This record gives sequence, C-alpha cells and structure tokens, in this order.
Amino acid sequence: MDARSRATASRPYDQPRPRAGAAARPSASRGRSRYDTQPRYASQPRGRGSARGRRSGGNLLAGGMAVLASGITGGTRSSGLNRRQSAPSGARNVIVGIVAVAVVAIIGVLLWSNRKVDITLNGEAMSIRVGSTCEEVIQAAELSPKAGNLVSVSGKRLQEGAGYAYTAKLGGNELSEDDAKNYRVSPGDSLDISDGGDRMEDYDVQVMTEEPQLEMGGDAWGNLSYVSQWPKAGQYEMRTGKQSGETARGDTIEETQNAVVTIHQISPDDDSKKLVALTFDDGPAETYTEKYLEILDKYGIHATFFNLGQNIEEYPELAKEICDRGSEVMSHTYQHQQLSQLDASALQQEFSSTFSTIESTTGVKTTGFRPPYGDFTEKAWLNSGALASVSVLWNQDSLDWKRPGVDAIVENSTKNVTSGSIILMHDGGGNRDQDVEALPKIIEKLQAEGYEFVTVTELMKSDSSIPADVAAGNATMPDGCVWPTQIKSDDSSSDDSGSDSSSGSGSDS
Repeated sequence: MDARSRATASRPYDQPRPRAGAAARPSASRGRSRYDTQPRYASQPRGRGSARGRRSGGNLLAGGMAVLASGITGGTRSSGLNRRQSAPSGARNVIVGIVAVAVVAIIGVLLWSNRKVDITLNGEAMSIRVGSTCEEVIQAAELSPKAGNLVSVSGKRLQEGAGYAYTAKLGGNELSEDDAKNYRVSPGDSLDISDGGDRMEDYDVQVMTEEPQLEMGGDAWGNLSYVSQWPKAGQYEMRTGKQSGETARGDTIEETQNAVVTIHQISPDDDSKKLVALTFDDGPAETYTEKYLEILDKYGIHATFFNLGQNIEEYPELAKEICDRGSEVMSHTYQHQQLSQLDASALQQEFSSTFSTIESTTGVKTTGFRPPYGDFTEKAWLNSGALASVSVLWNQDSLDWKRPGVDAIVENSTKNVTSGSIILMHDGGGNRDQDVEALPKIIEKLQAEGYEFVTVTELMKSDSSIPADVAAGNATMPDGCVWPTQIKSDDSSSDDSGSDSSSGSGSDS
C-alpha cells in the first residue's frame, strides 16, 4: 500500500478532508485567535491611545503632505502597518493629492485667462482682459459709437439706427460683421472702433447681361487705327428691395469689356533703322501693276497693294503675282464706296466679299484695309461687325490722282518723311504714267537718305506697342466675344453723325 492509500485508510470516513495547502486551524484548547477578535483588514487598533493608533494617524498626515510635496510620485509608505492595513490609506492619500493639484491647476488657468494685456484702442494705449470681445472693449473704454441706418437698395434711409452698431478695424483692416463678433483681444492689438455703417435692406437678385460698347482712343492722329481690345459682354446684379420695392444695380459678376479702337502713329522700336512703306491703291490694274512690280524687283524692295475686290476678280493673276513676288495685298473694299455713308449690312458686305476674294485668289488671309477717301469713322467701326482689325492710312500723299507732274509726285512723297511713314500712291483708277516715272526717283531719294522700304505688316511689326495679331494683318475677333451695337458716349459727343474721327491727310480717289 502506498503512502496515499495509507493516509486514507488511517482517516475516519466521517472526518472532513483538509483543504489542499491550507494550514490547520488552531484548536480551541489554545484559546481564540486574533482572527476571531478583530475585524479582517482592520486599519487601526481598537484602543485610541495605543502606539499603533498613534502611528497610523501620523502616517495619514505624513502621507498626504508627501503627496502634495512630490506631485503624487507614488503613494505613501506605511510605518509599522502591514500591507493589508496600508493599502486603503495610501489610496486615500493619492486622491487627496490629485484633488489638490487639480485645484492649483484650475486656479492657475483662471488667473492666466483673466490676465490683462496692453492694446492700442483708437490710437491710445489701453489695458484690458485678454480675450475681450469688441462689445466688452467698447464697454470698458466707455465708447458710444453711433449705429448706422437701414437703407434701401438705392441708398435711401428706411430706418434710423437700424444699421451696423459699430465699425471695427484691426491693424487698419476693417472687420466684417462676423469677424467683429468672433474677435477676441490679443496682446499688442491695434484696434479702432468708430460709428457703425449703414445696412442695406434684404433684396432679391436678378442676374443681368451688359452688352459692350465701342470706344476710340489713342493719338489725336495716326496712320493706323486698330482694335486694341476685343469686346466681351459682362454680368451684374439687379437688386429689388424687399422692403422698399426699389430696383438698383448691384455687384458686378463679370466685368464688361468694351471694344477699343486705338489711333496710332507707327513708331519703330529700333531708332537705328529708318523704315518707310510704299502703298498703292485701286488696283490691280492691267496697265500699271506689272510695271510697278518690275520696278520694285529692280531695287529689291516690296510694297503693299490695297486692291479692290472687283478688280481682283477681273485680274486674279495680278493679285496672286503681287504676293508671289514678295509684296502684300490688303483690302480697299469691293467697289470703292465711302464707308461712313453705308449702313451696317452694306459695309460688312464690302469687307466680307473682298477679304474672301483675296484669300481665295492669293491664299492670303487678311483683315487689314484702307478705307476709300481715308474716311472711316467711329460709327463705321461700329457697323463693321468685327470683320476688320486695322485701318491703314498714310503720312505722305503723292496727290498722283491730280497728275501734278513727276517732280511734284516725288516731292509730295518724300518731303518730311520720318521712320514709320506710309506713302500713298495708285496703280489703278486712271492714268498712272507719271507714277511709273516718279517711282524710281522716290525710291532712290529715300534710299540715299538711309531709308529701308518695307511692307505695312513689316512696318507694324517694328512697333511693339501694336498687338502681334494686328501687326500680322490677319487678326479676328476671338471666340466668346460679341461686337457692340452702341458707341460709348461721354455726354460731349458720340460719333453717330458720321464725323471723321480717323482720316488721312489727303484725298484718296
């Protein structure tokens, strides 16, 4: 029989089995133990004057002080108490310490958040609680700003004192109503408080389209006028007051861009060069155009021919030859009508038919033209429908159409020429024998003076103030633009009468 069996056999069956690992309870013969006479985990002895009691009270006070002094670094130690006795008092000490620290922190936060800071109010130094609102600043400084009024959409007073209570500027910048309400004082702020502004009544909004207008500007006179700004329609608010019922224009949603025609005298950027352009009107002509081209070839120069659409249709090979030999073709309209006397439809037909004929005949696209008689007014620009981009006039009128003689033609063409000048001659419209004889003399005289002959587009490109698309001679109105139907007036004049605001210095027959 093994040891376990022997132990089992020696124990009576009616005797309880001892719990594993449990120590035997002391017998009654040895007297009642302390487990029966004291509560379990008692923190203090029953006697008030006992040494154990005195030690426990002292530990509680010392523990609390240690927690406050150390910032709660880990509880208190028990002196003379066993672990079961010190655990509850240690927890109480930690709680006391936490509460004390929290009270100190709260007091610190309150003191910090209620401190006073220095600011500048309306140009004067002031000390005020940090985080103060505009209203609190006004109250502390004993200011009395006057409220604005409630006004209609047109600005009429509807109710006095019902506007904004005050106006606030921070660092010189005016605060919106919401920003003013949310503002809180910070150290060093520069605040200005003044009377409130007017408040507009509530209103309904309708978005309106504003059509562009035509305006002319630039030099008092020049050998060019061109579209320097293409027009775009704008949008704006039309407001209807809910209280007053008035209507008034409000904010601009998209700026309106007027069509601007600029009058300009060509001035080449490079002062070291002397540039001049020869131009011929009313061709192509069977008798004279070819002779002019041969003269130009002889001197190695090029010119600009302002052709009539009907003549191009009659002599298409001559128009093409002009371009093939290095010179250029622009429009002189279809049948040489005075454009300022035409309505919009007729004028646009003069342009569209000639530009189309030039392109189909020579392969060159152009929107440059010379108006017959140099007559192209602001009203004519309005009627053009954006078909043309640049009107080319002249500085030197040969007056060859008068047949004044070869010497007179030479003198008229060369006298007082400057760099950027344009000379007017003709290759069609009548007898041009004097021109054929005068042309070599004009070329030789100016070349001797250091002038270089260029085409009109080359002359325009020499002046960087002229937009590149205009200088190329083929500018067209961009997508999204709309040509105006009205001239911008300034109460002094609008050019509806057809007065000449852009004309040459002589007459073009």
